[in-house]
Amino acid sequence: MQIRYTSWSRASCWVAVGLGLLATTLGAAAQTTPATRPGTQGGPPGGIGGPPVGQQQQQELQQRQQQIQQSMPPPQRPAGPPSPVPGGQAGTGGSPGGSAPALGGTGTVGEPSGTTTPPVQFGGAPRAGGMLGAGQATGAARTLAVAPATLSLPGAITIGIQNNLTTLLADERAVEARALRQQIRSFLLPNLFGTAYQQNRTLNLVAQGLVPSGGQDMGGGMPPGGGGAAPTIPSFVGPFYSFDARLNFSQALLNLSALRQYKSTQAAVQVADLTAGLAREQVATFVALAYLTAQRGSLDVRAARADFGLAEALLQLARRQREVGVANGIDVVRAESRVAQQRLRVVQAEASAVQDRLDLERAVGLPQGSATVLTDTLATRPEAVPTVAAALPAAQAARLDARVAEQTIEQRILDRRSRGAARVPIVSAAADYGQSAVTPFNKDRATRTFGVTMSVPIFDGGYIGGRVKAALSEQRQAELQLGNTRGQVEQDVRQALVAWNLAVAQVQSADEQLGLADRELALATQRFRAGVADNLEVLQAQAGLANARALRVQALAQYGAARLNFAAATGTAQSFRL
Repeated sequence: MQIRYTSWSRASCWVAVGLGLLATTLGAAAQTTPATRPGTQGGPPGGIGGPPVGQQQQQELQQRQQQIQQSMPPPQRPAGPPSPVPGGQAGTGGSPGGSAPALGGTGTVGEPSGTTTPPVQFGGAPRAGGMLGAGQATGAARTLAVAPATLSLPGAITIGIQNNLTTLLADERAVEARALRQQIRSFLLPNLFGTAYQQNRTLNLVAQGLVPSGGQDMGGGMPPGGGGAAPTIPSFVGPFYSFDARLNFSQALLNLSALRQYKSTQAAVQVADLTAGLAREQVATFVALAYLTAQRGSLDVRAARADFGLAEALLQLARRQREVGVANGIDVVRAESRVAQQRLRVVQAEASAVQDRLDLERAVGLPQGSATVLTDTLATRPEAVPTVAAALPAAQAARLDARVAEQTIEQRILDRRSRGAARVPIVSAAADYGQSAVTPFNKDRATRTFGVTMSVPIFDGGYIGGRVKAALSEQRQAELQLGNTRGQVEQDVRQALVAWNLAVAQVQSADEQLGLADRELALATQRFRAGVADNLEVLQAQAGLANARALRVQALAQYGAARLNFAAATGTAQSFRL
């Protein structure tokens, strides 16, 4: 039901044509009126009314806003620690190339588990072009034109955030959310536009329901037989010219639904901004993980080359011992076999390091195959592992996925109120002023219209009620998601601290094993050089030293990954440092 209060001006037109001609002319003018902003009270000159301001457009924009929120990537879990040595694990005892005992059992100690995102692994996992999986950080959408000479971890994180597809898409979604807010705000602001038209028309008034007097079609407008009788209404009018040019104004006086929807879009903008910040945290974790992997590959290559150099030195010793008659040919063959194994290990480590480097360049946005030198190396830090009591409150406050969930609840509440406000009447004002004439400046007269329109929803088949119920369900879903997110934050923090403590113990154990393996090799070499034993003990000690080196590299990588886990679990991945 619509209630209109309108004041019309008296227009100079053909009185004999009557209301039928006027209605037809205005209908034709409406067909030629330029399109206006959605939701405005345009219409033909000399009249107001129409549907409530922007109701359909508000609903379309609200649906688009929900699509944006649904397309936002889910929060990412912290990165898991590295898997064992790429290209095959170092052997144990006297079996070169065998399986080394994984530190921590499975090589994924400290990896938080939950429903946020799948776990992230690196080192031994199959590569997929740098992809982490659906919903997680992807590769760079932009590549630097010139690669830097050196690259630190903070620099890699900064460049990665600027170039990665995840952050770029999140920023664009925030821009789109602001644009939707601007469109919703337009329904609350005045609207002013101009219209103009020039027509040449003919009309069939019979088709409009106007039958000439006596039921006869008298195109000349005079009754049969002449005389002074009153003229009849002709059935055919025209051709005639009509011109109109005017300014149109409309303003929503009361639109509670649009006002609350504007507040909802403001909350949606905050959600989009927080989601963009969360995307930066995800990319920082992703880039730091790739940086750790690349540096671990460098350490693997260094260890493999050291083992290869040691194998060659022991081969030379075996040959000299055979020349002086202390050793025999089998000792030389054993040493040569060990050299061949270590040579293959160097090739495998170098190939794996190149692949890790390509993954880092893809994540950061560096030119593939660049000669950039990575400056930060894997090392331990003389810092105490935080306690759960100290880390958990800070993590709950800093984790952006929890803040996104909190702000989403606020946005859902405002959205529900906006849908419920659709039951409130909408009051809008409209006016126009312009020149009406036959042709421009020919018998022109100023005409105007102003008035107020009120639209009251009476029965909509339960549409509004259904939308309110749907919004209430979305609000409850957001509340459940917040509870799950807070629980996940606590689990992530606790597991990250467990992994960090374990990584510290692993590094200490690896350092001790490396020292003992070095001493064992020195003693075995002395026995072989003195001729009291063959080089089997030397080769076993050499394999143990290679194992110890590989385990130390793995322990350092586990330590760095555990610290990265903790940074991601507490929402500080962007400030993570080796």
